Amino acid sequence: MKKIKLFVIAVVIIAGSLFMWQYVNNFLSKSRAAVDRVDLTLSPKSETLKVGEEKTIVLLIKPQLVDGDKKISGIDLTIATEGNISILGLTPPAPFPLGSNTNLKGAQLINDVKEKQARIAYVYTNPSNELSSVLQIQLRIKGTAPGSGKLVINKEKTEIAGIAIGNIFELGLVDETSYSVSGQAGPSVTLQISPKTTQKEVGEAFPLTFQIVNTPEGKGISAFTINLSYDKDLLEIISVGDPIDAVTNGDKDKFTQGKKEINQNKGEIILSYLSTVAQDQLPKKPKIEIQVKGKKTGTGEFKIVSAQVTGNISENEYQTSIENASYDIVSDGGPTNTPVPTGGTDGNVKLNLKLKFQGILGKPADALNKMAVKIKLLNELTETATDYKSADFTADDKGVWSGNTSFNIDVNAKYILYVKGPYHIQKKICDEKPIETADGTYSCIKGNISLKKGYNDVFDLTGIILLVGDLPDQNGAVDAYDVSLVRNNLGKTDETSVANSDVNRDGIVDTQDYSSIIAALSIKQDEE
Repeated sequence: MKKIKLFVIAVVIIAGSLFMWQYVNNFLSKSRAAVDRVDLTLSPKSETLKVGEEKTIVLLIKPQLVDGDKKISGIDLTIATEGNISILGLTPPAPFPLGSNTNLKGAQLINDVKEKQARIAYVYTNPSNELSSVLQIQLRIKGTAPGSGKLVINKEKTEIAGIAIGNIFELGLVDETSYSVSGQAGPSVTLQISPKTTQKEVGEAFPLTFQIVNTPEGKGISAFTINLSYDKDLLEIISVGDPIDAVTNGDKDKFTQGKKEINQNKGEIILSYLSTVAQDQLPKKPKIEIQVKGKKTGTGEFKIVSAQVTGNISENEYQTSIENASYDIVSDGGPTNTPVPTGGTDGNVKLNLKLKFQGILGKPADALNKMAVKIKLLNELTETATDYKSADFTADDKGVWSGNTSFNIDVNAKYILYVKGPYHIQKKICDEKPIETADGTYSCIKGNISLKKGYNDVFDLTGIILLVGDLPDQNGAVDAYDVSLVRNNLGKTDETSVANSDVNRDGIVDTQDYSSIIAALSIKQDEE
């Protein structure tokens, strides 16, 4: 009997071990399979172009395991060129094959195309069961000079979102391409907006100049069409002049207007002109004066989106290079209300700060017009930092947030200031009045902030924008959790969703909030 019992126990142990082995093996297999990867393939991978010739390249975004759970809810993709090809444009992502999902709806958050790099961010608003598993993007490229070139997807700046909170696909196969460019490069001209950088106050009018320069010796411009864009919320177009030939500083009669469209609602200007004079009298340096006025504080770019320039050359159409301009619209310096102290008054140094947050251009509703901002100081000499102080900030009609706090510090030292909003990436600030030409580009190397005992003058930090991205509960980084949290709260107005995901404080979690989070992925980490 004892032997029988031992035999039964042994059988049970063996059977249990086999069961556990099978269970663990299945579990681990499922865990390995649960790592969702997506392939990014380009077609064709190799191609021959002539100088000036354009080609369409198809980019497919496809999960390695396509099933009902592997749907794509959004993308943030950056692709660059190397060598002698340029990017002309790219289409929003569409279901593959085309026409396979006509119900798919989305919002384009970013479509930024430069000659050597393009970035597109897109989010879909459909329910999960209506999303597509495979998407395609069409890129338009052009050969710029004899030689070779390729397209390269930037893996560090590319993220593909799935349908669950925190579900960002890992990148699997990521194609590169190899193209050859034949023929001779044709004559070229440069299209530019000047001055390249400018800073003006709200309400102040100022000129911008469009010019075609570097026209080849003995040649001229017979016609040109340009499409210009600007931030309609920041700038107002007062007037757009007619072109003159800057070489002779006049000669308006050389040009006949084909089109002059100014769309203030879209922030677009389309200009088309033809020169009907003799070939040897064609203008060399067309120039157009554009009068603009700042509407709101902020930074933006006045850029040439597309252009076509022809002349008395055998190729008829010139190759073109583009030089855009940036502008910074600042406060007019008018009186502002003194903020109510909220950050404590127990220190020997009192700080009053003014801040600008990404996506907030005006005063939020009263219920949303308060944000707790964390602030600390770092002694440049001793490299010791204070503890964080939390201060309540409120906004005025221009979206400038004011608040104050205090610290016990050595006033003989220089300091670095750290500022972190409740939805934001921490910003490291070295200067008493920092500025930047584009959101997020300000860089701090050495602390140069001087402080005195008692109340200090207002530190106006509105020349830089504090970027969103690190949502509650904050961990110092912009990651899949932050992106998915906003995406899954899209369209919601309840208190919890708004408190966690409404980064622009307008009372609803929408595509504006999502676009801000996507834009922050290029920064990703708190500045330390």
